[in-house]
Amino acid sequence: MLKLVQIDNGVFDLAPEDPNATEDEAAQAAAETLVYAVLYTDQVAPAGRVADPFDQRGWWHDETRGVGLWYVRRQALGEKARNESLIMIKRALEDKSNALSDITVTDITDARNVSSVILQITGQHNGRQFIMKVPL
Repeated sequence: MLKLVQIDNGVFDLAPEDPNATEDEAAQAAAETLVYAVLYTDQVAPAGRVADPFDQRGWWHDETRGVGLWYVRRQALGEKARNESLIMIKRALEDKSNALSDITVTDITDARNVSSVILQITGQHNGRQFIMKVPL
């Protein structure tokens, strides 16, 4: 089975699952793949959010897929953007996948960091507990 692995901030590659992985490691990899797929798929920007109508992103077939982090990143990284990101991510993870439940999204970024956000995401994937850190 293939899994998504983050090789840099926002850069992913496909990798084969380790055939010697334990059941818990395989379950963690499956949860991480699902979370990455949701978080790094661009949603179409809401009307008025992006000035250029040709820069709306998203998937033309289903405008609700993905998450709008890309357009939140276009504003200053203040408290408003951080809170909007947390709400958006939690909602996307709960709404976009039936396999995820009991999702908690926590900003664990060092208070001195003004250029990025690091999240801790915990929850259940197909009934198994998972925890992961995601830099945005």
